[in-house]
Amino acid sequence: MGIAKRVKEKRIALGLTQVELASRVGISQQSLQKIEDGHTQNPRKLLNLAKALNCQADWLLNGHEDEVREVSSHYQKRIERPLLDAAQLLRSHNLEETLATAKQLFEAPEAASSKAFWYKVIGDSMSNQTGLSIPDGYLVLIEPGLQPTHGSFVLARINKAKEVTFKQLVMDAGQSYLKPLNGHYLPVTLSRDDEIIGVAREVKRSLID
Repeated sequence: MGIAKRVKEKRIALGLTQVELASRVGISQQSLQKIEDGHTQNPRKLLNLAKALNCQADWLLNGHEDEVREVSSHYQKRIERPLLDAAQLLRSHNLEETLATAKQLFEAPEAASSKAFWYKVIGDSMSNQTGLSIPDGYLVLIEPGLQPTHGSFVLARINKAKEVTFKQLVMDAGQSYLKPLNGHYLPVTLSRDDEIIGVAREVKRSLID
C-alpha cells in the first residue's frame, strides 16, 4: 500500500472530504487529488498532511508505523479520553454526565475536544476484505461537535431499535443512510427519531480487552 492509499484511507476514516483535508493542509483540492491518485509520491507539505491526518509523516511515506512510534511523542502531545459503550450511551442522553462516570481512559490526540470519547467497534459489519476496514475490537475516537457530512464515519443512536451503531453516513436525495463496510450487511435508513452522536476522528486497535 503506497502513500496514495494511506492518505485516502486515513482521510475517509476521519470523516473528511478532499476539500476539508486540503484546507487543513494548506493545499488545493486538486493537489490532494493528485496525491490520492498516485501522481504525487512526495508531497511538499508532507508534515502538514501528516498533522492533519493525525499520523506520522514517515508512515505516510513508507508505511512503517512501528518504527516511528517512539519518536512521535516528541512532536505530538497526547491526552486521555474516556471509553464509552452502547449501554452507557443508551441509558443517558446527557453526554457530560456519561463522560464523568466513565472508568476507562485511552490515549487520544491533543486536538480531541473535552467531549470526545472512544467507542469500541462490536461485530463484523465494518470489516472489509479489500480497502478500508474497521474490524471488531478497534477503537474509534468520536467527536460530538463535528458536523457529519456525506461519507463521514459516525456513531448513531437508533432509538426505535434501542441500539447504538457505528457506520458510514451516506446522504442521497434528501435521505440519510448508515452504510456498513461489510457488503453482507444492509444499510440502515435514518429516521427523524434517530440521532447522530458524533463523527469519528481517529481509529486505532486496542491491545487491552
